[in-house]
Amino acid sequence: MHKIGSLWFSHKKCGVEELEEVAERLNPELFAEDQRVSGYAVIKTCNRVEAYISSENPREVLDDVVNRLKLKKSGIFTGKEAVEHLMRVACGLEAMIVGEDQILGQIKKCYLDSKKEGTMDSLLDMAFNRAIKVAKRARNETKINEGSVSIGSAAVELAEDISGGLEGKSILVIGAGEMGTLVARAISEKNLKAMFIANRTYEKAMKLAEEVDGTAAKLDEKEKYLSVCDVAISTTSAPHYVLDYDSMARVMEHRENDNDLLIIDIANPKDVDERVSEIERVELYDLDSLYEISEENLKRRLSEVSKVERILDEEIELFKNILNRQRVERLIAMIYKYGSQIREEEKERALSYMEKGRDPKEVLEDFSHAVLSKTLHTPSRILRRYIEMRGRYSDSDEHENDNSDFIDFLMDEFEKELEESRTSDSDTDET
Repeated sequence: MHKIGSLWFSHKKCGVEELEEVAERLNPELFAEDQRVSGYAVIKTCNRVEAYISSENPREVLDDVVNRLKLKKSGIFTGKEAVEHLMRVACGLEAMIVGEDQILGQIKKCYLDSKKEGTMDSLLDMAFNRAIKVAKRARNETKINEGSVSIGSAAVELAEDISGGLEGKSILVIGAGEMGTLVARAISEKNLKAMFIANRTYEKAMKLAEEVDGTAAKLDEKEKYLSVCDVAISTTSAPHYVLDYDSMARVMEHRENDNDLLIIDIANPKDVDERVSEIERVELYDLDSLYEISEENLKRRLSEVSKVERILDEEIELFKNILNRQRVERLIAMIYKYGSQIREEEKERALSYMEKGRDPKEVLEDFSHAVLSKTLHTPSRILRRYIEMRGRYSDSDEHENDNSDFIDFLMDEFEKELEESRTSDSDTDET
């Protein structure tokens, strides 16, 4: 785990323009050209730019990048902290809106793209794979991503709650700017009867309508669509009312839809005259209502953070154990390979002696002795060196206890193996 490093820039330290500048300069090629880097992946979103690498000395590599590019307001984590940071980002704990889901999709895309391009080594592969699984677990076991906290999403949630779901409903979105686009995209995921996009600039309405499979409308045609819609969400930045009392009274007088008309005004300044709420069969909600929903949902999400962090603690420990198991398996494979080489060498020597006429029993005795002593010689020497080294650099009794526990564990396990072996041999002899 100590070989993993992360270099990060986010909304917590940088403004939008600063993040855009970092995104332009922090290119994957920087790591591709560095011989010290084994694997790398770079994530770029509107709220963060992050690089993850694996290297024998990740901090040295990342410090060099920061100094070379003269990057400011950066954060660097290595080892456990880097892996934990990746998991926190995937879970939405580091997001501008706590628990938001979009970042998980962006991490998945980065992971798949990096694998496809061959820039991700096995260690980073495991870290990203684990982070994605942790994020899914956090969303399944907690409510960290439940409840809309952005105004656009809260408007959609409110529309669903009041109208009993949007399936089969007709929706009018007034405004095709940033907020209108967010609302239209969110609503397009519902199984609607129809969605209309009305905008002062018809070309913008057409572009958004094409994206969300809706129908474009001119703003001065809004009364026509209001008369047939179940829900209208107004999002413009107009300095005057888009829906005034007189026009809405006229709409409701000639309304072709039997359902009440739900109007949600998320514009600032307001798009809808407050007196519209006095018109029969009209329900009007404004930003104040949405702020209450957003704040309540945000409180609910924040109350789930500690649960997610407990999951992260478990997963970090699990990841550490997985890495340790892999290291042990590699060590065991090295010992087997080493033993096999000695066996082959001694076998060739034994065959040579037998061809020269030496007593086979004597050759076999020498062969078995040589294989045993040579195979155990190097592991024994390494074990003694390890104990000596720990003793030499030990500054406290705690380290001595670590050594004692390690030795006790090896001795206990070895005794168990010998006992099982003796029992097995005894059973075989009786048979």
